[in-house]
Amino acid sequence: MSLEILGVLLHRNASEVSPPGGPSFDVETIGTLARAFDENGFDRVLILQNSYAPDPFAIASYAAAITRRLSFMVAHRPGFIAPTMAARMFATLDRLSGGRAGVHVITGANDLELACDGDYHTKDERYRRSGEYVEIMRRVWAAREPVSHAGDWYRFDRALAEIRPEGGAIPVYWGGASPLALEVGAQVADVYAIGGLKPLAQMEDAAAQVKAAWAATGRPLRLQTSARVILGETEEQAWQAARAVIEQLRDTAAMQQAKISEADAGKGEATGTAMRLDPRLATTRGGSGREELEALAGGSELIDKRLWTGITRASIDFSTPMLPPALVGTAEQVADALMDYYAMGIGGFLLRGFDLLGDIAVHGRELIPRLRELAARHDEKSGADLAAAGSRVSA
Repeated sequence: MSLEILGVLLHRNASEVSPPGGPSFDVETIGTLARAFDENGFDRVLILQNSYAPDPFAIASYAAAITRRLSFMVAHRPGFIAPTMAARMFATLDRLSGGRAGVHVITGANDLELACDGDYHTKDERYRRSGEYVEIMRRVWAAREPVSHAGDWYRFDRALAEIRPEGGAIPVYWGGASPLALEVGAQVADVYAIGGLKPLAQMEDAAAQVKAAWAATGRPLRLQTSARVILGETEEQAWQAARAVIEQLRDTAAMQQAKISEADAGKGEATGTAMRLDPRLATTRGGSGREELEALAGGSELIDKRLWTGITRASIDFSTPMLPPALVGTAEQVADALMDYYAMGIGGFLLRGFDLLGDIAVHGRELIPRLRELAARHDEKSGADLAAAGSRVSA
């Protein structure tokens, strides 16, 4: 199983614990971050999209021009441009970048936030539309002759693109926890992203549901998840850093609540640098995911080897999305914990800490090499075990 290490390429050097201030869009920082990811062993970066963020296509094009090997997972919301045009846009990015494009289909979790861009469809309607959208993109990427289409959401005649992806297609990433999200994703996507880290037993169940959905279609599947990590040279230093994050999260929450109170009193907008603070507009607030995080926050603080729910508890009253549990420890300890997820078939990890630029170098120097070494050992042992089992069967 191949291991893919991902990061998040933001348009400013910020995290949930960053103090307010600075530009909401910083071109120099985008370049610095992109080069840092490129030079520190990351395979791919996610470029986010929501109803108030800058255009991820433009950011990806800029980052592709100043990096050599880094690939991209461009978040893209179906419904605002034609899928035939989106197919040409992604194919163009792929060719300009030498085959480094990827699309992360964002169906959207919050109806009110989607309405900011004029999308008033229900979540189920959006998932069905997204499935048809991806099918059309794939048809356009593969077409050698004009194609026509008359579906539930789109209709067109004689579409044909002069440009096709370098490898014939572009990897499609997908997310969503509902039965319909799994059903549609299994029909059209290549990679399924399971939210944030969960306790191993819960993650095993989540992975099994995804695998079952894909098995019904016979299509290949790659699994990934995002992992918040807090590292230290020693375990004690890692826990000191974790406690410092808690204090910073409390400060951030207090500032957010003050802005929201001012807005409620008619004294300003509930906004901050590069984000909206209105709880109704948070991109992932609410739903079964929040209920799961609240349940974790009310349970044990330390789960499995070193999955820490402290940041989940601290962020429970945030107007920005709640934070999933984090892994806390030395690079060796965190890599060992991540291998438990790798062993259940999760081959992609989107790594994030709380010091965006600083963590890229630390992860590249300390964590990523260890992850790759442990994954290679795991794969070698699994291959040897399979070969031995085959020998016993044939005998």
